[in-house]
Amino acid sequence: MAFTGGFSYPNALALSASLLLSYILATAVYRLYFHPLAKFPGPFWAKLTTFPAWWHSKNQDRHLWLLSLQEHYGPEFRYTPNSVCLNTPTAYRHIFGPKGNVKKSEYYEVWPKTVDHINTWSATSIPAHARKRRVINHAFSESALRGAEVFVHSNVDRWLELLGQQKENGDEWTKSIDMADQVTYLVFDILGDLCFGKCFDMKEPDSKLRHVPELMIGFMELVHPIACSPISSLYVWLKPRGLDRLLAAATPPAIKKWSEFVDDCLAKRTSKQRELEEKPKPEAEVRKDFFHWLFNAKDPETGTGYSLPELYAECELLTIAGSDTTAIVISAAYFYLSRSPEVQEKLAREILSTFTSYDEIKAGPKLQSCKYLTAFLHEAMRMSPPVPAEPSREVLEGGTTVNGHYFPQGLLVSTAFWAMHYNKDYYPEPLHFRPERWIVGEAGSTAESVALAESAFCAFSSGSRGCVGKNMAWLEMRVVIAKTFWRYEIEQDPVNKLGGGSADARRGRHEEGQYQTYEMFVSNRKGPMVRLKERVH
Repeated sequence: MAFTGGFSYPNALALSASLLLSYILATAVYRLYFHPLAKFPGPFWAKLTTFPAWWHSKNQDRHLWLLSLQEHYGPEFRYTPNSVCLNTPTAYRHIFGPKGNVKKSEYYEVWPKTVDHINTWSATSIPAHARKRRVINHAFSESALRGAEVFVHSNVDRWLELLGQQKENGDEWTKSIDMADQVTYLVFDILGDLCFGKCFDMKEPDSKLRHVPELMIGFMELVHPIACSPISSLYVWLKPRGLDRLLAAATPPAIKKWSEFVDDCLAKRTSKQRELEEKPKPEAEVRKDFFHWLFNAKDPETGTGYSLPELYAECELLTIAGSDTTAIVISAAYFYLSRSPEVQEKLAREILSTFTSYDEIKAGPKLQSCKYLTAFLHEAMRMSPPVPAEPSREVLEGGTTVNGHYFPQGLLVSTAFWAMHYNKDYYPEPLHFRPERWIVGEAGSTAESVALAESAFCAFSSGSRGCVGKNMAWLEMRVVIAKTFWRYEIEQDPVNKLGGGSADARRGRHEEGQYQTYEMFVSNRKGPMVRLKERVH
């Protein structure tokens, strides 16, 4: 049947195909030769489509791909049609600093469950984020950290006790322990204590909540590729138009159970806080956790604090993000300790000569004075940054100039953290675990080489979007490692090499002495398998 005017269906199809082909060719020509990023080198297909970047996100090796692009094209390269990586210290400081004239990209808008669940991490609006950040800073003040320390020690002490029990009668060494799992349980328990007023007790052998971290990992493995995909804009557009409700209905029972558990913890903690407000208790009886500081915290500029939905969203963020990031570094620390006897010996010597007893290990000048411990943790974060790929930033109106390049509004700019941490121009022999590179006068390190290493270090990000829990993370990491060394000697499992690379694996995964991580915005990981023995004092 012909259309009116004699226009046939086959002709309509031919015209549509011709128009589509013309559009594709025009877009390809524009992206290759006339796009503002056309002058930057990069893979041919990555200049045309976001598919290569999405593919590596799906395969959890985006950080390794970006490092390979840096090794091929240099520190400045294009990796999607609209995105460029600038992996230099000056670019990093500009993009993430106060003069960057950028905001978080659309990537972050994929994550919130609903409009009420936007938190400090997922807020893309600069004013909204600034208000949330000013409020949450109350939870990480000096007085707040002093109050939080007791929860760190109580959990670490119990955790180390349980680890030491994992041995057969008469054995000096424990059985082999998967530290990725055990560290995750510990850090979740610490954050549960601080944010929900209740330790989750995941570290306890009979815990009913050990499946929760795997649920969180599964959620991130699902959402991260969506946020990096060509359909992310459509996804964001559909969320407030019914997609949120569909996703809520399709939520697996285990995730719903976790949400119910979290809501119950927060409701009880809120009730306790309100009771405290009505009937003030003596200072010694006040539970000074994060919730305590955030409940009545006010933005000094607007005079407003968090609504209850905002407060709950921030507490859930602090638990999940805080546990992920700190646990990654501590897991990497155990990996490198178990494979570096000389590092372990040097670290043990410093800890044992600084403190006279286990209970003396606490925040303060003595812990801060442990130079080798600090250098060791810097090196663990360099080799296993919690966020390994590139936190994307969208250029705002007026554009921005980075490393002499002008970028107009709407383009995406960033620094790939893993790639910069493995750049031999800043870190000679980047695959070698060398804490000495952070200490002037140690193993050939000079003031200049240490300053250069520090300038390229980006494990905590920077600027207003930098890690709000940085000082808390340092406290946790220092306490965990120092107390571990006071109590135990550590050795690698003689058979199970879980955590390291494999000689027959692909490039980027073949170094047996390098801790392997799997990118899902933060780093997933497996292992290491280690054994512990009580240290004789």
